[in-house]
Amino acid sequence: MEETDNTRLEEMLMCPVCQDIFRSPRQLPCGHSLCMACLESLVDHSSDVSLRCPDCRTGFTEVIGVQKNYALANIAEDFREIRRRTVVRTKNVYCDFCQGGKILAVKTCLKCELSLCKEHVKHHLELPVFTGHPLVIPLSDLHERKCPQHEDLVLKYYCSASRRYICNMCALKSKQHNLSTEASTVLRRQMTEYMEQQFTVLKEQMTESIEAVRKLKGDIQRDKQKLNSADLWLSNVTVVLLCLWFIVLYYAYNYSVENQALTEALDKQQRRVHTIYSNVAELLLAHPLNSYKSPETDYKGFLMLDLDTVSPFLAISADLLSVERMKAKLDYPDSSSRFDEAPQVLSSLCFSSGTHIWEVQAEGHWDIAVSYRSIQRKSDSSFFGNNTESWSLKHDGKGQLCVCHDGRKTALAVRLQSKRIAVMLNYEKGNITFTALESTVTWLYEFKTKLMQPLCLGLGLHQVDPPSRASVVKAS
Repeated sequence: MEETDNTRLEEMLMCPVCQDIFRSPRQLPCGHSLCMACLESLVDHSSDVSLRCPDCRTGFTEVIGVQKNYALANIAEDFREIRRRTVVRTKNVYCDFCQGGKILAVKTCLKCELSLCKEHVKHHLELPVFTGHPLVIPLSDLHERKCPQHEDLVLKYYCSASRRYICNMCALKSKQHNLSTEASTVLRRQMTEYMEQQFTVLKEQMTESIEAVRKLKGDIQRDKQKLNSADLWLSNVTVVLLCLWFIVLYYAYNYSVENQALTEALDKQQRRVHTIYSNVAELLLAHPLNSYKSPETDYKGFLMLDLDTVSPFLAISADLLSVERMKAKLDYPDSSSRFDEAPQVLSSLCFSSGTHIWEVQAEGHWDIAVSYRSIQRKSDSSFFGNNTESWSLKHDGKGQLCVCHDGRKTALAVRLQSKRIAVMLNYEKGNITFTALESTVTWLYEFKTKLMQPLCLGLGLHQVDPPSRASVVKAS
Protein backbone atom coordinates (compact mmCIF):
# COMPACT_ATOMS: atom_id res chain seq x y z
CA MET A 1 0.00 0.00 0.00
CA GLU A 2 2.83 2.39 0.88
CA GLU A 3 4.62 1.60 -2.40
CA THR A 4 1.37 2.34 -4.33
CA ASP A 5 1.00 5.68 -2.53
CA ASN A 6 4.61 6.59 -3.33
CA THR A 7 4.06 5.71 -7.00
CA ARG A 8 0.92 7.86 -7.09
CA LEU A 9 2.74 10.77 -5.44
CA GLU A 10 5.62 10.43 -7.90
CA GLU A 11 3.14 10.63 -10.79
CA MET A 12 1.59 13.83 -9.37
CA LEU A 13 5.06 15.41 -8.93
CA MET A 14 6.22 14.55 -12.46
CA CYS A 15 6.72 17.30 -15.06
CA PRO A 16 4.61 16.56 -18.21
CA VAL A 17 7.51 17.66 -20.47
CA CYS A 18 10.69 16.07 -19.08
CA GLN A 19 8.85 13.25 -17.24
CA ASP A 20 11.00 13.79 -14.12
CA ILE A 21 10.34 15.21 -10.65
CA PHE A 22 9.69 18.99 -10.79
CA ARG A 23 12.70 21.29 -10.55
CA SER A 24 11.88 24.98 -9.82
CA PRO A 25 8.25 24.53 -11.03
CA ARG A 26 6.34 27.47 -12.55
CA GLN A 27 2.52 27.60 -12.50
CA LEU A 28 0.76 28.44 -15.80
CA PRO A 29 -2.44 30.54 -15.93
CA CYS A 30 -4.46 27.34 -16.45
CA GLY A 31 -3.25 25.94 -13.09
CA HIS A 32 -0.83 23.28 -14.37
CA SER A 33 2.91 23.45 -13.64
CA LEU A 34 6.15 22.93 -15.59
CA CYS A 35 9.84 22.94 -14.72
CA MET A 36 11.42 26.35 -15.34
CA ALA A 37 13.88 24.84 -17.81
CA CYS A 38 11.05 23.02 -19.64
CA LEU A 39 9.01 26.24 -19.87
CA GLU A 40 11.97 28.16 -21.29
CA SER A 41 12.61 25.37 -23.81
CA LEU A 42 8.91 25.38 -24.75
CA VAL A 43 9.05 29.15 -25.38
CA ASP A 44 12.27 28.91 -27.41
CA HIS A 45 10.98 26.14 -29.69
CA SER A 46 7.40 27.34 -30.09
CA SER A 47 6.54 28.78 -33.52
CA ASP A 48 3.02 29.85 -32.62
CA VAL A 49 2.13 33.27 -31.25
CA SER A 50 0.25 31.68 -28.36
CA LEU A 51 1.79 28.85 -26.32
CA ARG A 52 -0.27 25.85 -25.20
CA CYS A 53 -0.22 23.92 -21.92
CA PRO A 54 1.10 20.35 -22.49
CA ASP A 55 -1.63 18.97 -20.15
CA CYS A 56 -4.89 20.77 -21.10
CA ARG A 57 -3.80 22.49 -24.35
CA THR A 58 -5.00 25.88 -23.05
CA GLY A 59 -3.36 28.73 -24.95
CA PHE A 60 -1.58 31.69 -23.34
CA THR A 61 0.55 34.47 -24.74
CA GLU A 62 2.64 35.88 -21.87
CA VAL A 63 5.08 34.11 -19.57
CA ILE A 64 6.31 37.20 -17.74
CA GLY A 65 3.65 36.84 -15.02
CA VAL A 66 4.31 33.12 -14.48
CA GLN A 67 5.20 32.69 -10.80
CA LYS A 68 7.23 30.01 -9.07
CA ASN A 69 5.09 27.45 -7.21
CA TYR A 70 7.02 27.43 -3.91
CA ALA A 71 4.81 24.84 -2.17
CA LEU A 72 5.13 22.39 -5.08
CA ALA A 73 8.90 23.06 -5.27
CA ASN A 74 9.35 22.22 -1.57
CA ILE A 75 7.23 19.05 -1.86
CA ALA A 76 9.19 17.89 -4.93
CA GLU A 77 12.54 18.57 -3.20
CA ASP A 78 11.48 16.63 -0.08
CA PHE A 79 10.23 13.71 -2.21
CA ARG A 80 13.54 13.64 -4.12
CA GLU A 81 15.49 13.57 -0.82
CA ILE A 82 13.25 10.82 0.65
CA ARG A 83 13.70 8.72 -2.50
CA ARG A 84 17.48 9.17 -2.31
CA ARG A 85 17.54 8.07 1.34
CA THR A 86 15.32 5.08 0.54
CA VAL A 87 17.73 3.94 -2.18
CA VAL A 88 20.67 4.24 0.23
CA ARG A 89 18.80 2.47 3.03
CA THR A 90 17.63 -0.43 0.85
CA LYS A 91 20.94 -1.21 -0.85
CA ASN A 92 22.69 -4.46 -0.08
CA VAL A 93 24.21 -4.79 3.39
CA TYR A 94 27.09 -7.25 3.86
CA CYS A 95 28.31 -9.08 6.96
CA ASP A 96 31.01 -7.19 8.88
CA PHE A 97 32.69 -10.45 10.06
CA CYS A 98 33.00 -12.36 6.79
CA GLN A 99 36.27 -11.91 4.93
CA GLY A 100 35.91 -10.31 1.54
CA GLY A 101 32.58 -8.68 2.46
CA LYS A 102 30.53 -10.67 -0.08
CA ILE A 103 28.09 -12.45 2.28
CA LEU A 104 24.75 -10.65 2.70
CA ALA A 105 23.74 -9.76 6.24
CA VAL A 106 20.40 -10.96 7.67
CA LYS A 107 20.38 -8.83 10.86
CA THR A 108 21.93 -5.65 12.27
CA CYS A 109 22.70 -5.38 16.03
CA LEU A 110 21.91 -1.85 17.24
CA LYS A 111 24.09 -2.27 20.34
CA CYS A 112 27.17 -3.72 18.65
CA GLU A 113 26.52 -1.56 15.53
CA LEU A 114 27.44 -4.52 13.32
CA SER A 115 25.67 -6.33 10.47
CA LEU A 116 25.70 -10.14 10.73
CA CYS A 117 25.14 -12.98 8.27
CA LYS A 118 23.11 -16.12 9.02
CA GLU A 119 26.19 -17.89 10.44
CA HIS A 120 27.52 -15.09 12.67
CA VAL A 121 24.09 -14.07 14.04
CA LYS A 122 23.81 -17.43 15.84
CA HIS A 123 25.93 -16.16 18.76
CA HIS A 124 23.50 -13.28 19.33
CA LEU A 125 20.57 -15.70 19.33
CA GLU A 126 22.10 -18.46 21.46
CA LEU A 127 24.62 -17.00 23.94
CA PRO A 128 23.24 -15.40 27.16
CA VAL A 129 25.90 -12.68 27.04
CA PHE A 130 24.10 -11.13 24.03
CA THR A 131 20.75 -10.94 25.83
CA GLY A 132 19.33 -7.45 25.35
CA HIS A 133 21.11 -6.83 22.05
CA PRO A 134 18.30 -5.72 19.69
CA LEU A 135 18.42 -7.27 16.23
CA VAL A 136 16.67 -5.49 13.34
CA ILE A 137 16.58 -5.80 9.57
CA PRO A 138 19.95 -4.97 7.96
CA LEU A 139 20.63 -1.24 7.97
CA SER A 140 23.08 0.32 5.55
CA ASP A 141 22.92 3.78 7.13
CA LEU A 142 23.32 2.74 10.77
CA HIS A 143 26.09 5.24 11.53
CA GLU A 144 24.27 8.02 9.70
CA ARG A 145 21.26 7.50 12.04
CA LYS A 146 23.38 8.34 15.07
CA CYS A 147 23.26 11.86 16.44
CA PRO A 148 26.62 13.59 15.76
CA GLN A 149 26.46 15.36 19.16
CA HIS A 150 24.99 12.51 21.24
CA GLU A 151 26.48 9.35 19.72
CA ASP A 152 24.44 6.98 21.93
CA LEU A 153 21.10 8.37 20.70
CA VAL A 154 19.29 7.69 17.42
CA LEU A 155 17.92 10.47 15.19
CA LYS A 156 14.14 10.35 15.70
CA TYR A 157 12.41 13.74 15.30
CA TYR A 158 12.27 15.96 12.20
CA CYS A 159 13.14 19.63 12.82
CA SER A 160 11.32 21.85 10.31
CA ALA A 161 13.59 24.82 11.08
CA SER A 162 16.89 23.06 10.25
CA ARG A 163 15.25 20.55 7.83
CA ARG A 164 17.01 17.56 9.38
CA TYR A 165 16.39 14.76 11.88
CA ILE A 166 17.45 15.24 15.52
CA CYS A 167 17.56 13.07 18.65
CA ASN A 168 15.59 13.40 21.92
CA MET A 169 18.33 15.42 23.64
CA CYS A 170 18.68 17.85 20.72
CA ALA A 171 14.89 18.34 20.67
CA LEU A 172 14.92 19.09 24.41
CA LYS A 173 17.82 21.56 24.05
CA SER A 174 16.02 23.26 21.14
CA LYS A 175 12.91 23.69 23.26
CA GLN A 176 14.99 25.03 26.18
CA HIS A 177 16.68 27.51 23.84
CA ASN A 178 13.34 28.71 22.48
CA LEU A 179 11.93 29.19 25.99
CA SER A 180 15.05 31.09 27.09
CA THR A 181 14.89 33.29 23.99
CA GLU A 182 11.21 34.09 24.59
CA ALA A 183 11.87 34.95 28.25
CA SER A 184 14.84 37.13 27.34
CA THR A 185 12.76 38.93 24.72
CA VAL A 186 9.98 39.64 27.20
CA LEU A 187 12.45 40.85 29.82
CA ARG A 188 14.25 43.04 27.26
CA ARG A 189 10.95 44.59 26.17
CA GLN A 190 9.95 45.29 29.79
CA MET A 191 13.32 46.86 30.59
CA THR A 192 13.15 48.95 27.40
CA GLU A 193 9.68 50.23 28.31
CA TYR A 194 10.88 51.05 31.83
CA MET A 195 13.93 52.93 30.56
CA GLU A 196 11.80 54.83 28.04
CA GLN A 197 9.49 55.91 30.86
CA GLN A 198 12.48 57.09 32.91
CA PHE A 199 13.91 58.99 29.93
CA THR A 200 10.51 60.62 29.38
CA VAL A 201 10.43 61.78 33.00
CA LEU A 202 14.02 63.04 32.73
CA LYS A 203 13.17 64.86 29.50
CA GLU A 204 10.21 66.57 31.19
CA GLN A 205 12.45 67.61 34.08
CA MET A 206 15.06 69.00 31.68
CA THR A 207 12.31 70.95 29.85
CA GLU A 208 11.11 72.42 33.14
CA SER A 209 14.70 73.38 34.02
CA ILE A 210 15.23 75.05 30.66
CA GLU A 211 12.01 77.00 31.09
CA ALA A 212 13.14 78.07 34.54
CA VAL A 213 16.49 79.19 33.15
CA ARG A 214 14.75 81.11 30.36
CA LYS A 215 12.51 82.79 32.92
CA LEU A 216 15.52 83.61 35.04
CA LYS A 217 17.32 84.96 31.98
CA GLY A 218 14.30 87.13 31.15
CA ASP A 219 14.25 88.50 34.69
CA ILE A 220 17.98 89.21 34.41
CA GLN A 221 17.49 90.97 31.09
CA ARG A 222 14.77 93.14 32.57
CA ASP A 223 17.02 93.96 35.49
CA LYS A 224 19.86 94.60 33.07
CA GLN A 225 17.88 97.33 31.36
CA LYS A 226 17.55 99.08 34.69
CA LEU A 227 21.25 98.91 35.32
CA ASN A 228 23.64 101.28 33.65
CA SER A 229 26.85 99.68 34.82
CA ALA A 230 28.53 97.35 32.37
CA ASP A 231 30.35 95.60 35.20
CA LEU A 232 27.07 94.77 36.90
CA TRP A 233 25.69 93.36 33.61
CA LEU A 234 28.76 91.14 33.16
CA SER A 235 28.42 89.98 36.76
CA ASN A 236 24.76 89.03 36.20
CA VAL A 237 25.62 87.07 33.04
CA THR A 238 28.33 85.22 34.93
CA VAL A 239 25.87 84.34 37.68
CA VAL A 240 23.35 83.04 35.11
CA LEU A 241 25.97 80.93 33.38
CA LEU A 242 27.13 79.49 36.69
CA CYS A 243 23.54 78.68 37.69
CA LEU A 244 22.92 77.02 34.36
CA TRP A 245 26.15 75.05 34.70
CA PHE A 246 25.21 73.85 38.19
CA ILE A 247 21.75 72.83 36.95
CA VAL A 248 23.26 70.85 34.08
CA LEU A 249 25.70 69.17 36.46
CA TYR A 250 22.85 68.33 38.84
CA TYR A 251 20.71 66.63 36.20
CA ALA A 252 23.71 64.95 34.65
CA TYR A 253 24.56 63.48 38.04
CA ASN A 254 20.96 62.31 38.58
CA TYR A 255 20.91 60.73 35.13
CA SER A 256 24.19 58.94 35.86
CA VAL A 257 22.85 57.59 39.16
CA GLU A 258 19.58 56.43 37.58
CA ASN A 259 21.43 54.87 34.64
CA GLN A 260 23.69 52.96 37.05
CA ALA A 261 20.65 51.76 38.99
CA LEU A 262 18.95 50.61 35.78
CA THR A 263 22.12 48.80 34.67
CA GLU A 264 22.39 46.99 38.01
CA ALA A 265 18.69 46.06 37.84
CA LEU A 266 19.13 44.70 34.31
CA ASP A 267 22.19 42.65 35.36
CA LYS A 268 20.24 41.29 38.32
CA GLN A 269 17.31 40.28 36.11
CA GLN A 270 19.64 38.65 33.58
CA ARG A 271 21.30 36.61 36.33
CA ARG A 272 17.88 35.62 37.55
CA VAL A 273 16.82 34.52 34.06
CA HIS A 274 20.06 32.55 33.69
CA THR A 275 19.43 30.81 37.03
CA ILE A 276 15.83 30.00 36.14
CA TYR A 277 16.52 28.60 32.68
CA SER A 278 19.67 26.74 33.63
CA ASN A 279 17.24 24.25 35.21
CA VAL A 280 14.63 24.45 32.45
CA ALA A 281 15.02 20.74 31.65
CA GLU A 282 13.87 19.88 35.16
CA LEU A 283 10.94 22.30 34.87
CA LEU A 284 9.88 20.76 31.55
CA LEU A 285 9.81 17.32 33.11
CA ALA A 286 8.27 18.43 36.41
CA HIS A 287 4.86 16.77 35.91
CA PRO A 288 3.05 14.82 38.65
CA LEU A 289 4.89 11.59 37.82
CA ASN A 290 8.07 13.02 39.39
CA SER A 291 6.43 12.68 42.81
CA TYR A 292 6.15 8.94 42.21
CA LYS A 293 9.35 7.08 42.97
CA SER A 294 10.06 4.33 40.46
CA PRO A 295 10.83 0.89 41.93
CA GLU A 296 14.48 0.00 42.41
CA THR A 297 15.89 -1.69 39.33
CA ASP A 298 19.18 -2.46 37.62
CA TYR A 299 17.47 -2.43 34.21
CA LYS A 300 19.85 -1.23 31.49
CA GLY A 301 18.09 -2.60 28.37
CA PHE A 302 16.67 -0.96 25.27
CA LEU A 303 12.98 -1.64 26.09
CA MET A 304 11.57 1.83 26.80
CA LEU A 305 8.13 3.35 26.34
CA ASP A 306 7.41 5.08 23.02
CA LEU A 307 6.63 8.82 23.33
CA ASP A 308 4.93 8.78 19.91
CA THR A 309 2.25 6.30 21.11
CA VAL A 310 1.57 7.53 24.68
CA SER A 311 -2.01 8.72 25.32
CA PRO A 312 -2.50 12.38 26.38
CA PHE A 313 -4.08 11.04 29.60
CA LEU A 314 -0.78 9.37 30.60
CA ALA A 315 2.28 11.10 32.07
CA ILE A 316 5.59 9.42 31.22
CA SER A 317 8.80 9.65 33.26
CA ALA A 318 12.07 11.15 32.03
CA ASP A 319 13.74 7.71 31.74
CA LEU A 320 10.80 6.43 29.61
CA LEU A 321 10.26 3.46 31.95
CA SER A 322 7.32 4.60 34.14
CA VAL A 323 3.85 5.93 33.36
CA GLU A 324 0.93 7.27 35.43
CA ARG A 325 -2.77 7.96 34.72
CA MET A 326 -3.68 11.68 34.70
CA LYS A 327 -7.08 13.34 35.15
CA ALA A 328 -6.55 16.15 32.62
CA LYS A 329 -5.10 15.88 29.12
CA LEU A 330 -1.39 16.66 28.66
CA ASP A 331 -0.14 18.79 25.79
CA TYR A 332 1.65 16.21 23.60
CA PRO A 333 2.45 16.89 19.92
CA ASP A 334 -0.05 15.51 17.39
CA SER A 335 0.94 12.08 16.07
CA SER A 336 -0.79 9.48 13.89
CA SER A 337 0.74 6.79 16.15
CA ARG A 338 -0.71 8.20 19.42
CA PHE A 339 -3.59 6.48 21.30
CA ASP A 340 -6.45 9.02 21.45
CA GLU A 341 -9.38 7.07 22.94
CA ALA A 342 -7.54 4.48 25.07
CA PRO A 343 -5.15 5.59 27.90
CA GLN A 344 -2.37 3.27 26.70
CA VAL A 345 1.26 3.22 25.55
CA LEU A 346 3.47 0.76 23.63
CA SER A 347 7.16 -0.04 24.05
CA SER A 348 9.58 1.49 21.54
CA LEU A 349 10.95 -1.90 20.44
CA CYS A 350 9.07 -4.87 18.95
CA PHE A 351 10.28 -8.47 18.61
CA SER A 352 9.69 -11.00 15.85
CA SER A 353 11.76 -13.91 17.16
CA GLY A 354 13.23 -15.47 20.28
CA THR A 355 12.07 -15.68 23.91
CA HIS A 356 11.59 -12.48 25.95
CA ILE A 357 10.62 -11.86 29.58
CA TRP A 358 9.40 -8.48 30.90
CA GLU A 359 8.74 -7.68 34.56
CA VAL A 360 6.25 -4.89 35.23
CA GLN A 361 5.33 -3.37 38.60
CA ALA A 362 1.79 -1.97 38.50
CA GLU A 363 -0.91 -0.73 40.86
CA GLY A 364 -4.48 0.49 40.51
CA HIS A 365 -6.71 -0.34 37.53
CA TRP A 366 -4.35 -1.51 34.77
CA ASP A 367 -3.81 -3.56 31.61
CA ILE A 368 -0.54 -5.38 30.90
CA ALA A 369 -0.61 -6.56 27.29
CA VAL A 370 1.36 -7.93 24.38
CA SER A 371 0.31 -6.24 21.13
CA TYR A 372 1.13 -5.99 17.43
CA ARG A 373 2.53 -2.63 16.37
CA SER A 374 -0.37 -2.41 13.84
CA ILE A 375 -3.06 -2.08 16.57
CA GLN A 376 -5.65 0.68 15.98
CA ARG A 377 -4.89 4.00 17.77
CA LYS A 378 -7.91 6.26 17.09
CA SER A 379 -11.06 4.20 17.88
CA ASP A 380 -12.81 2.35 20.72
CA SER A 381 -11.46 -0.95 19.37
CA SER A 382 -7.93 0.17 20.26
CA PHE A 383 -8.29 -0.96 23.93
CA PHE A 384 -5.99 -3.90 24.68
CA GLY A 385 -7.89 -7.21 24.42
CA ASN A 386 -10.79 -5.75 22.40
CA ASN A 387 -9.23 -6.77 19.07
CA THR A 388 -7.30 -9.56 17.37
CA GLU A 389 -4.01 -7.64 17.59
CA SER A 390 -3.51 -7.77 21.39
CA TRP A 391 -3.56 -10.17 24.36
CA SER A 392 -4.20 -8.55 27.75
CA LEU A 393 -4.15 -9.25 31.49
CA LYS A 394 -6.55 -6.81 33.23
CA HIS A 395 -6.70 -5.87 36.95
CA ASP A 396 -9.75 -3.97 38.27
CA GLY A 397 -7.90 -2.32 41.19
CA LYS A 398 -9.53 -4.61 43.81
CA GLY A 399 -7.55 -7.79 43.25
CA GLN A 400 -9.79 -9.33 40.55
CA LEU A 401 -8.08 -10.50 37.34
CA CYS A 402 -9.25 -11.40 33.86
CA VAL A 403 -7.63 -12.02 30.48
CA CYS A 404 -8.92 -10.52 27.21
CA HIS A 405 -8.44 -11.18 23.51
CA ASP A 406 -10.63 -10.33 20.49
CA GLY A 407 -13.29 -8.82 22.79
CA ARG A 408 -13.68 -12.03 24.86
CA LYS A 409 -12.98 -11.86 28.62
CA THR A 410 -12.09 -14.80 30.84
CA ALA A 411 -12.19 -14.25 34.62
CA LEU A 412 -9.37 -15.78 36.68
CA ALA A 413 -10.03 -17.40 40.06
CA VAL A 414 -6.68 -16.20 41.42
CA ARG A 415 -6.69 -12.98 43.49
CA LEU A 416 -3.61 -10.87 42.93
CA GLN A 417 -1.49 -10.28 46.05
CA SER A 418 1.61 -8.85 44.38
CA LYS A 419 2.27 -5.69 42.39
CA ARG A 420 4.84 -7.32 40.09
CA ILE A 421 3.78 -9.23 36.95
CA ALA A 422 6.05 -11.16 34.59
CA VAL A 423 5.18 -11.49 30.89
CA MET A 424 6.98 -14.21 28.91
CA LEU A 425 6.84 -14.35 25.09
CA ASN A 426 8.02 -17.36 23.08
CA TYR A 427 7.56 -16.13 19.54
CA GLU A 428 8.37 -19.35 17.67
CA LYS A 429 5.93 -21.44 19.79
CA GLY A 430 3.29 -18.68 19.91
CA ASN A 431 3.08 -18.71 23.74
CA ILE A 432 2.22 -15.58 25.79
CA THR A 433 2.36 -16.33 29.54
CA PHE A 434 1.43 -14.12 32.52
CA THR A 435 2.73 -14.93 36.02
CA ALA A 436 2.64 -13.13 39.39
CA LEU A 437 5.98 -12.69 41.17
CA GLU A 438 5.26 -13.08 44.89
CA SER A 439 7.25 -15.06 47.44
CA THR A 440 6.81 -17.80 44.84
CA VAL A 441 6.02 -17.60 41.14
CA THR A 442 2.25 -17.96 40.56
CA TRP A 443 1.11 -19.01 37.08
CA LEU A 444 -1.87 -16.92 35.97
CA TYR A 445 -2.69 -17.64 32.30
CA GLU A 446 -1.16 -18.61 28.96
CA PHE A 447 -2.31 -17.67 25.45
CA LYS A 448 -1.40 -20.00 22.59
CA THR A 449 -1.67 -18.55 19.10
CA LYS A 450 0.10 -18.25 15.76
CA LEU A 451 2.06 -14.99 15.75
CA MET A 452 2.36 -13.20 12.40
CA GLN A 453 3.82 -9.75 13.21
CA PRO A 454 6.41 -8.19 15.55
CA LEU A 455 5.12 -7.82 19.14
CA CYS A 456 5.45 -4.93 21.64
CA LEU A 457 4.81 -4.64 25.36
CA GLY A 458 1.73 -2.51 26.11
CA LEU A 459 0.57 -0.74 29.31
CA GLY A 460 -2.92 0.67 29.96
CA LEU A 461 -4.05 2.71 33.00
CA HIS A 462 -7.77 3.39 33.47
CA GLN A 463 -8.42 5.22 36.79
CA VAL A 464 -7.04 8.28 38.58
CA ASP A 465 -8.43 7.36 42.03
CA PRO A 466 -7.03 5.09 43.30
CA PRO A 467 -3.81 6.06 41.45
CA SER A 468 -2.93 3.81 38.52
CA ARG A 469 0.82 3.51 37.76
CA ALA A 470 3.11 1.06 35.98
CA SER A 471 6.89 0.69 35.54
CA VAL A 472 9.08 -1.61 33.44
CA VAL A 473 11.57 -2.93 36.01
CA LYS A 474 13.32 -5.69 34.10
CA ALA A 475 13.63 -7.10 30.60
CA SER A 476 15.55 -10.08 29.31
